[in-house]
Amino acid sequence: MEIDVKVIGMDKLVEALDRIGGGGLAQLIQRATRKIGEHTKSLLMRYPGPPSHPVKWASDKQRKWWFASRRKAGLPPDYTRISDPWSQRLKDSWVVTPVRLGASVGTPVTYAGYVMSQEKQSPQHKATGWQTDADVVTEVEKSGVIEAVFEGEIEAAIG
Repeated sequence: MEIDVKVIGMDKLVEALDRIGGGGLAQLIQRATRKIGEHTKSLLMRYPGPPSHPVKWASDKQRKWWFASRRKAGLPPDYTRISDPWSQRLKDSWVVTPVRLGASVGTPVTYAGYVMSQEKQSPQHKATGWQTDADVVTEVEKSGVIEAVFEGEIEAAIG
């Protein structure tokens, strides 16, 4: 699961400013987007409160699969976020990766989409209060962090 925040028109702006000021602008943007990515990562790492009960299954088929699979693996029916053998440690799995003129925040956790994707989030995770990727992006956009980070980087570059 990956989250990208894109600024429309950034490529053209960077090209124009690079012609004027050398290659420092691309580095400034990389530093700023890295910081924004780290902030986004910190929001994605937030866990909600305890699980919602009773469990809100997406379907009866899902419910049957869960109990049969847990039984087959020799595990109790209840799942614990941090210590369960099936846990891939979602909270600690998020990474920020630089990309051209930006940063990507992602996780290799195979079930992350069912927990935090706006399109795939399961009813149980929604009921428990898990935020979605779209919730986090909206929070970052509305927080003023993007503007503050870029202003700070520009001020530091100007001296």
